[in-house]
Amino acid sequence: MGAAAISERDVAVLRSFAQRIDPSDAGAHNNLGVLYHQKGLIAEAIEEFTRALELDPKMQVAQDNLETAYSASGYYDTRVAELQGRLRHQPDDRDARWQLGRAYASLGHHAEAVAEFEALVSRHPKDAPAIIQLGLAQKAGGHMDEASEWFEQARQLEPDSSVARFYCGEALYNRGLNDQALVELQAAIKLNPDYADAHYLVAFVYGDMGQHDEAKAATK
Repeated sequence: MGAAAISERDVAVLRSFAQRIDPSDAGAHNNLGVLYHQKGLIAEAIEEFTRALELDPKMQVAQDNLETAYSASGYYDTRVAELQGRLRHQPDDRDARWQLGRAYASLGHHAEAVAEFEALVSRHPKDAPAIIQLGLAQKAGGHMDEASEWFEQARQLEPDSSVARFYCGEALYNRGLNDQALVELQAAIKLNPDYADAHYLVAFVYGDMGQHDEAKAATK
């Protein structure tokens, strides 16, 4: 989402569009946030991404967009200090440690993100969402074997988690284990038929296997 110069006319068009979207449609708020961000209206973008997540807390694309917008605004510079302060006084504050780990991940400070999520998992060893975040931080830092192990642990804890299934499938695909990857990815889709990333990756797996008709069908 790159920012571009914006004219008064562009602002008027965007505000007119904002008045016409369905206020209960999380996707519409996310898309409007993307438009705002592209035009450099960061505060407005943050408001729309936040609204999208209020409507659909599981909308990962809105979460990613919100963190990108926060980073562009300089929000994390002060947020990290605030969260570190909270944890000095309350080391067991799960929410603060989670947010600090996510903040570090958004800033590209992967080692620091790993450290925070490791600390969180050590206190809450059955916290599957935290384990997934630890896996993602390891993956972002280039530690694929460790990431795969964490994703598998999350899957074992929550076999009905489409997110855990997806990341297990992605890890298997990256290791060239296409048949096993398909099992996990198709399980993710069964649990969440609207999981676009899972459909997209299934198409890639089928394509790598030379099953082009199946690959085409997976994207429909």
